Amino acid sequence: MIKKKYIPTYIVEKKDRKKVKVVENLETRRLSIIYIIWRFIVYFLGVQFRRFTGKSDVQKTATQLREIFEEFGGFWVKTGQLLALRSDLFPDEVCDELLKLQYEAIGFPFDIARSTIESELGKPIDKIFEVFEEEPLAAASIAQVHKAVLRKRKKLIPVVVKVQRPGLGEAFKRDLDLIKIFVNFLISLNIGSYLRLDEAVTELEKTFREELDFRYEASSIRQMKKTLKAHKIYAPKVYDKYSKRRVLVMEFIDGVLMSDYIKTYQRDRAKARRWEEENDVDPKKVGEGLYLSLLRQIYEDNLYHGDLHPGNIILLRKSKFVLIDLGSTGSLDTELRTTYLKYNNALTEGNFAKAADYVIRFAVDVPKINISKARVEIAQATQIWAAKSGLKGLSYKEKSLGGATAEFSQVLIKYGIPSNWSFLKVSRSLLTLDGSLQYLLPDFDYFKVSKKYNKESERRALIQSLRPESMMASMNKLSETVAEYNDLILPQLRQRTIPFELTVNKFALSLAVILRTLSSVLLIGGFSTLYVFLYQQYFEIIQPINVEVIDEVVRQLPYIPYLKWLGILIGGGLVYKVLLDCANILERKEFGN
Repeated sequence: MIKKKYIPTYIVEKKDRKKVKVVENLETRRLSIIYIIWRFIVYFLGVQFRRFTGKSDVQKTATQLREIFEEFGGFWVKTGQLLALRSDLFPDEVCDELLKLQYEAIGFPFDIARSTIESELGKPIDKIFEVFEEEPLAAASIAQVHKAVLRKRKKLIPVVVKVQRPGLGEAFKRDLDLIKIFVNFLISLNIGSYLRLDEAVTELEKTFREELDFRYEASSIRQMKKTLKAHKIYAPKVYDKYSKRRVLVMEFIDGVLMSDYIKTYQRDRAKARRWEEENDVDPKKVGEGLYLSLLRQIYEDNLYHGDLHPGNIILLRKSKFVLIDLGSTGSLDTELRTTYLKYNNALTEGNFAKAADYVIRFAVDVPKINISKARVEIAQATQIWAAKSGLKGLSYKEKSLGGATAEFSQVLIKYGIPSNWSFLKVSRSLLTLDGSLQYLLPDFDYFKVSKKYNKESERRALIQSLRPESMMASMNKLSETVAEYNDLILPQLRQRTIPFELTVNKFALSLAVILRTLSSVLLIGGFSTLYVFLYQQYFEIIQPINVEVIDEVVRQLPYIPYLKWLGILIGGGLVYKVLLDCANILERKEFGN
């Protein structure tokens, strides 16, 4: 539960909030396949007409496309959001508009919500909730949300209840089937192979499966809550007992939506500043915290929030914030995650040629092109972005990481280099967060913030490596490597060196004696080192056995910080174990007695 001291004052009063419109007959919202096809035909004819008459308007084209997806609702919103990733294909205006797709759905009647809840939970609604507000708090393409008070072990807990829209499965399947037909048609004609549309369909099928079963979202919330705790970021608790396929019950967070803060900032900047001062909120601190956390989610946790738009961020007092809607998460395979990290490090260091190499590695099935020339052009495009990002008066978008992506995407299009959908999905997460950062960090400096992340990441890695469980894991891994050498590689070497077995045996025995002698010397030295460590760090432990002669010697030694001592002791222990293991291997029977 959020502590009361962190609950902020409202920035938008409840009476001023727009109410969700509820309709009784949801069937009127269903659109036929013929209408969908006709709507797209009219749209494309309009685009071509404007181009033919010399009145082409990219912004108008982008806005109309977004409005079409919003009109269709349901699965089309998800499809539009996926197409927004293709900054390498569509103009920036189109991608920006599609990124704004947050379908403000018409709500459905409370009777349907009650029926769904009681069907899923197997109890009357008043047996589960002390209070249940009939008016929806919000509505979207997948579900609508109600505020309620849950009875749990004689406690009353404020919650939000997410209820899936009726008939969603059938509507989604129909839309997905239509999209599949269209994609298969293009593939059969070998049109758009560069787009790797089959991967897009796979991603949509994954979305279809997960969006229709809230248990996937419940699982993601539990995992994200655990990882975000280390970031000192709060995430709502999910109540598993009351969360089923079509119903999800979560903790209610009493805070201010980032979207409300941004609207207030746009309309009345003075009011937004007063709210910040009243609640001790530093926009710069919040912005950096969001960006650094997302980088940590991607590179260290390998579990990141895939849709950090302003409606999924809740502001609290003292510059704290909460992330919600944790169902849209992503992860990367080890190779791609490593490549992405190296790409960002290369950018941070200003090594644009190396960054270009990693951009090409993101691609799948690179065509037969002049790679050297493409590499040079990508590096030049990225360098142009870096030079511009340091200028004053530029828009946030031009300075953000999305600006770099936009620059080199044009080169990828030129050479027909296909982008990796996983890479595009991560890029979308960063681009979506830009919707908030442009107000929190208008003077965003990618290089400065990225260097700060690298420094913090290295510190966390060092601390993690010094933990007992990490040290044990390292030692076990070392032992496994030695054992693997002994079990797999050594027998093969033995068979190849049978003619020299006698010579090898003598050499092995001699080497084993030397290694055992060295390990004994190291062990004796280790006791002396441990004594000095205890003398400097925990004198009270060795005080009873401390003698004047030894005390005089130890006192002359330079003081060593605690962390360096741990490194020395751990390193010495590992070397001792390696020497001992190698001696044991050399004395095995296959080398003779």
